[in-house]
Amino acid sequence: MKEELIDKIKSCLLFRDCDTDSLTQMLENTPYRMAHYHSGRYITRKGDDCTSVLLIVQGTVFTNVMNPDGKQLIIDFYTGPIVLAASFVFFDLAKYPVNVVAQTDCTVLYIDSATFKGWLEHDRQIKNNFIGILSDRGLHLGRLLHDIALLSLRERVTSYLNVNKKITNVEKLSHFLGVARTSLSRVLSEMKKEGIIERTTEGIELRKNVKKA
Repeated sequence: MKEELIDKIKSCLLFRDCDTDSLTQMLENTPYRMAHYHSGRYITRKGDDCTSVLLIVQGTVFTNVMNPDGKQLIIDFYTGPIVLAASFVFFDLAKYPVNVVAQTDCTVLYIDSATFKGWLEHDRQIKNNFIGILSDRGLHLGRLLHDIALLSLRERVTSYLNVNKKITNVEKLSHFLGVARTSLSRVLSEMKKEGIIERTTEGIELRKNVKKA
């Protein structure tokens, strides 16, 4: 079982350039627990105590926030193997700032915060990898905030398509963008009439060879 776990997590960016033997030894000396979640289940909720680092071994999760009226804004999607909540354990008041929800069936490895801090202290490669992860996510969060605050809905849809290539579910995209489905559908309809997007067998995509004004 441990060998199977090593095979699944060694491609995680946190363990980039770490040899298999060292990773195996680390896990043998680490108190951890595994949990399995079905699609749609909450893995953590906003405000829960953050005492462990989450390593999504397999599956896809998304993070979101909700207002008192139940309106949902999806922050991002993450597919394993990937580490989450690693920076939160350093906060004075260690609480999860968002919900983490299973998009698909998921397997999660919980690493207690003291153990994780020990890894960073004693393993330079993992420490450097961790700093790189924080830097990349900081830049990514900056782009998300820019999109939400400054871009029009049409510009946000275009930006989404440039990155993700297609829209397969309008309802899910409306949650991701934090807008009403009717507003998103109206913009998509306008973009289709103008020849900017097209419907294909795989979803909604930017139309190829669109002439620029």
